[in-house]
Amino acid sequence: MRLSALMASMKRSDERTDDGDPTATRRAFLAGVVGVGVSALAVGCEAPTQAPCPAAGDAAAASDAPHDGGAPPTSAGPRPEVAAAALPYRQDDPAWGADLMWDRDLVIRAEHELNGATLADARALLRAFDDGNNIANEGCLLTALAMVLRLYVPHSPPWTPRTLNAAAQEAYYYTRCGLSMTALYADLVSELSDGAVQLAMKEEYLAGEPGWTPVHPNTSALVRAYRSLRPAERADVLLLLKTGTYDDTVASHYLLLHPDDEGSPDDANPTVLDPAMPLDRTGVWRLRDSADAITQDPDIAQAWVDARIAPTQIGGVWAFARWDRARARPRVAALARAWALELASSGG
Repeated sequence: MRLSALMASMKRSDERTDDGDPTATRRAFLAGVVGVGVSALAVGCEAPTQAPCPAAGDAAAASDAPHDGGAPPTSAGPRPEVAAAALPYRQDDPAWGADLMWDRDLVIRAEHELNGATLADARALLRAFDDGNNIANEGCLLTALAMVLRLYVPHSPPWTPRTLNAAAQEAYYYTRCGLSMTALYADLVSELSDGAVQLAMKEEYLAGEPGWTPVHPNTSALVRAYRSLRPAERADVLLLLKTGTYDDTVASHYLLLHPDDEGSPDDANPTVLDPAMPLDRTGVWRLRDSADAITQDPDIAQAWVDARIAPTQIGGVWAFARWDRARARPRVAALARAWALELASSGG
């Protein structure tokens, strides 16, 4: 639905409202552009007057358990089916790789003409690509988040980088001219899953910045904690990893730790689901393979050299978890216990 048609529809809805409550809100806007409404995206609720639907795999959440700390823990959800979902998504897949995320000319104009920046500063905001700032060139984080939604949020058709890019733009998380009209610290995954999947934990290491000790999967407390869990205990949490430089302009990268990774917490080179994995590659793909792939770009390679980034170094970890509606808390108990033990053992 285009903006003009949507606003006209919202205006007609306003005119039919008898109690004077405004309906032309950003939330109503988002529900309209997504199509079926945000709540329906996550679990297919039939009507907003019904009780909240459980998150994916959360049969126990639909029970009469009290919504307080005394409620018994519900069972873990189903393990993410990576093979069945045909993952990893690749950001340069022809199905969506050419879709623009930002239009660099529009971003430069907005920053220079409206925000008053110099042309040089405006041009520094986005890297220039011959074929544009599209998903293939810029969409590693978008593609990784699309994989989180694909694994945890039942939706037909399934979430892809193309549909997530369109939803993010329509919801003003970012637009082609660089405009963002979301609330500060808004979470795209939480909003589009109606809270069924949320960012629950994170660590950031500012790779390549002065004074920051390099961190690797075998020295990250959060990654070590996750990899110490049994597969069933990992079912409700996915880890997103950042590699490369802290500066996101050119030489950073995002991917998922493979939920079925069998490596020891002491292993620095885990299996990953990588948006940069070549389309013609199959089989095991590890963190070092990712580094080798993205540093084929000479600008990225030089930035890694300048910042002294090692092949298995990571710059951050984000844990996305299913939400337990019955207990009103994320399903991270096992990970939280393991994380606390790791932090204690390292003096954190």
